[in-house]
Amino acid sequence: MRKLFLIMLIIATSLIANAELLDKVVAKVGSDIILMSELEQQINQLSTQGIAPEMLNPRAVLNQMVDQRLLIQKAKELNIKIDEQAIKDYAARYIKNIKSQYPTEADFQIDLAKMKLTQNELQKHFEDQVRENALSEQLIEKHISSRVRVEENEMLAFYETSKDTLAVKPVSWQLRMLVREVMPSKESEQAARAAIDSLYQRLQTGDNFARLATESSDCASAQQGGDLGFFKRGMMVKPFEDVAFKMSVGEISEVVETQFGYHIIKLTEKQGDEVRASHILKTVDATPEDEEREMALMNTLRSRIVAGEDFATIAEEFSMDPQSKEEGGLLGEFTQKDIPELFSAPIVSTPVGMVTEVLKNEGMMYLFIRDEEFPPRVLAFDEVKEQLREYLLHTKQVKAYQDWIEAAKLNSFVEITL
Repeated sequence: MRKLFLIMLIIATSLIANAELLDKVVAKVGSDIILMSELEQQINQLSTQGIAPEMLNPRAVLNQMVDQRLLIQKAKELNIKIDEQAIKDYAARYIKNIKSQYPTEADFQIDLAKMKLTQNELQKHFEDQVRENALSEQLIEKHISSRVRVEENEMLAFYETSKDTLAVKPVSWQLRMLVREVMPSKESEQAARAAIDSLYQRLQTGDNFARLATESSDCASAQQGGDLGFFKRGMMVKPFEDVAFKMSVGEISEVVETQFGYHIIKLTEKQGDEVRASHILKTVDATPEDEEREMALMNTLRSRIVAGEDFATIAEEFSMDPQSKEEGGLLGEFTQKDIPELFSAPIVSTPVGMVTEVLKNEGMMYLFIRDEEFPPRVLAFDEVKEQLREYLLHTKQVKAYQDWIEAAKLNSFVEITL
């Protein structure tokens, strides 16, 4: 995140750079000028955003800067209004977020001093950039993009002339899935409950809460002695917050069960509509034995399908995906590129009509089958109508923008000397 701040500093130092470099004017746009230092700073900024070096041709970047100046000048002529307070608030939040990435206020101020900036200057430069972007976007939307229309006869004509190349659907398959999650056994749940009950008893006899949390909690907050910081209602799962907001400062709760496991909560502070709490968490995790049990079931189901039983019938009974199981595990029609990359290779390498091996990923187990194949075909107009509309709309908006810029250049004084 500190890199993000440095990028912002680069953006914000254009005025300083202008004062320190021996400059020359590289473009005039109306009453505005663009200096070489501004062009170099813009190229530097684009470079920090990951733009490929071959895309940073100085003349091309300068042309973009000229276009931007034309947009801003025209927006001001048209008296386009923006919410100044919203811009200031946005900039203030952004600076606050940047500061939060630093260990201390002093570290933040040191970086500012290195760039010869004050916080107010940084915020003002950011406000200026956001303001210009907002003006440009409003101008483009109100006076260029919104005036572009795509009629149905245009889409139909484009479809007829291009359908054999742009609307061909490759070979596809009807794909079905059976999925099961590796769930903790009753024994795993009982072990987690026994562990949290033991910790609760230790607290009742005087053990230190923070020390026990550090030693025994399964939450990342264990490193802070279980401290979760301040939170409002709606920020925690309901069973947890229902208990936390009823407690008194210093009070330790009984065991609370949530979707994450078993908790013991200690309320440490109250501040307005916020509370601060610590907790000890014991999660209910699946064990290797639980995974072995689920794998054995999945292999049994696969064997039944290989022996001739209907995949859809078995998916309806055993799959844990609530949406697809009602339709026998049906996911829909997929081309090879539509199949998730994680499963594409094993699915495509398994012959049509045959079930895959059991596939595993992040505590889930899967069986797939391509049970019907569809040959390549030309998609009907209605199937691609919306994609055609978006494509043609975008194409016409780009052309309208380019035409607007060219007209603006003819009606304004523009001179490029690079």
